[in-house]
Amino acid sequence: MKILSMSGFVPEQVCDTVRFVQYKADRNIAHYCGYAADFISQVMNDQDIDGAVFPKSCDSMRIVPGYLSDTIKFIHQLAIPPAGAPGAESFYANSIRRYKESVESHYGITIDNIAERASAVNKRNVKIKQLYENIAALSFSDYLESLHDMLKLPLCRQEIPTNIATSKGGKRIFCVGSFLSNIIIAKKIEDAGLAVVGDTLTESGRLASVPETDLLGNIYEGIAKSILTGRFSPTQNRFRSIIQSDIDEMKAKGAKGVLFITQKYCEPYDFLYSSYKNAMDDIGMPILKISISSTKDDRKTSLALEAFADMI
Repeated sequence: MKILSMSGFVPEQVCDTVRFVQYKADRNIAHYCGYAADFISQVMNDQDIDGAVFPKSCDSMRIVPGYLSDTIKFIHQLAIPPAGAPGAESFYANSIRRYKESVESHYGITIDNIAERASAVNKRNVKIKQLYENIAALSFSDYLESLHDMLKLPLCRQEIPTNIATSKGGKRIFCVGSFLSNIIIAKKIEDAGLAVVGDTLTESGRLASVPETDLLGNIYEGIAKSILTGRFSPTQNRFRSIIQSDIDEMKAKGAKGVLFITQKYCEPYDFLYSSYKNAMDDIGMPILKISISSTKDDRKTSLALEAFADMI
């Protein structure tokens, strides 16, 4: 089976998935983010993909089941509670259990290795954290591309890259965003003379922040707690915690500016940006927002990045 997954809220401990990275959308869904449009397009048109799993975390993702309702492929949406809400971990644990049962029912299989997979995810994430802690010394584009390639493989075949090119150096910046699908943007960041020293990207900083899953208790609750208590997503309604955590890391790593990358029509990150910009102004931190229309859009970024590099 090849299930396309979207978001760090999809538990890798249940079964192997193919991580959504980039796709050329052939559906123009006005007022919904490019990730959602591209994800829908790939599920519907890629014959190698026989299923999809994604969170109910924002308005754009809530519309996905409607577009996929006529397909015979496996379709499952995970309900995600706000961080810190009463019973959030138990609620999400039940959501993960239902996801497992849905996979078993659709594919006619029995999943009995969740604890073993959770152990493998723990070990992999420790290595990703070690890599992330050294991110300033690495080529940001090569680093992200290596992680993308790894996340598309089955868990048992995932290996942490060891031959990542070194950084060219440059003015130190912190990168904020959901998932940087377009590696060309990462290359343009480097070409503009900027060096990323930390980020909040789903495939990087957020993945590195996820605490180990407790393997001794209820495995579903252990997975739920692990995923919900890593670096927060703006869909979890924790703007103040997100911003303060980011500021602490920026200061610790000597960042001189912030690059805020968002998909056009991405409500959670657009809402976060307003608060984020005010917080950066308060501490005198320059910030540049880049809004892209799809997973392949990189227009107008070069000039904006070069101007930002000159400013800081």
